[in-house]
Amino acid sequence: MRRITFICATRVAFGIDTPAAIGLGGIESTNIALARALARRGCAVVLATRRTGTVERDGILNIPLAEAARHGADAVISSNDSRPLLGFPGARRIVWVHNPINLEKALRKGYFLPLLRMRPEAVFVGTLAAATLSRVFVYRRRRVIPHGVAPAFREPEPSRGRGRDFVYASQPQRGLERVLALWRTAPAVIASGARLHVFGSDHPVSPDGTGPVVFHPRVGAEALAAFYAGARAMVCPGSVDETFCLAAAEAQAMGLPVLTAGIGALAERVQHGVNGLIAPTDRDLAEAIAGVAVNDDLWAQLSAGALLQREALTWERAAILWQALLEGDADGP
Repeated sequence: MRRITFICATRVAFGIDTPAAIGLGGIESTNIALARALARRGCAVVLATRRTGTVERDGILNIPLAEAARHGADAVISSNDSRPLLGFPGARRIVWVHNPINLEKALRKGYFLPLLRMRPEAVFVGTLAAATLSRVFVYRRRRVIPHGVAPAFREPEPSRGRGRDFVYASQPQRGLERVLALWRTAPAVIASGARLHVFGSDHPVSPDGTGPVVFHPRVGAEALAAFYAGARAMVCPGSVDETFCLAAAEAQAMGLPVLTAGIGALAERVQHGVNGLIAPTDRDLAEAIAGVAVNDDLWAQLSAGALLQREALTWERAAILWQALLEGDADGP
């Protein structure tokens, strides 16, 4: 049985026992999801996170970060940060690259010199992220394994698109202000009667749920999926620092087309005319929103394409790819 240790040293205090109703960020939630999937496949999994105390659940031993090196491992997977890998000289060492890394940041945070010393492997979550990272980062080898989508978004009845409720559920800095401006000023969007529902921003929660823009607090996966079941589409311009966009994949798995400017990973996540629309300019994006809001045939075509993500992106598939990587030659091509 292969022994795998995950190290997720983000600033968030979380664990395998964090209540599902609390909406964790992408790095935290994907560490838990992959750890669970590999445990189901018979691996002995340790997950080190910023927590107090130890808990064992779903075949995973979840421990505080400070205790990670006390547990033997055949392979150690650290999210973004290469430094924790120094404590495991005899293990297979892998950096799971969730976010873009530039040289200045790597030097400032102390990631770069340990990377040069160890030359760990790297696993990226998208082909664009792998291709654009400078070769100055001398990983032993680079692989791409996409994330999966949680069952909460793949198993419920998908959206039937009956209303004109659109969703923004990415991080606010990834285009929210641009989307809000369209809803308030673009004639095509205003005329369509579309409403925008924003999840997880720091704007005040809308008191009565009315108006063209409605703000919601951050919610867990099940509550978000329940809302998607009655929504029309997701709007997400994208960001250069986005390497996968789990929010878009989750929306697509519920049958929501994704309307985007195609920035960063959204160019990879959305195939124009298949599971969403790529609209580079504000005018294009406004017209795309209006078109999907009023054209049922267009919506149905894009929704059918979006639903293909239910089978294409699963954590079971991701675990199979990870396990194949871990059982292969560490020095292979």
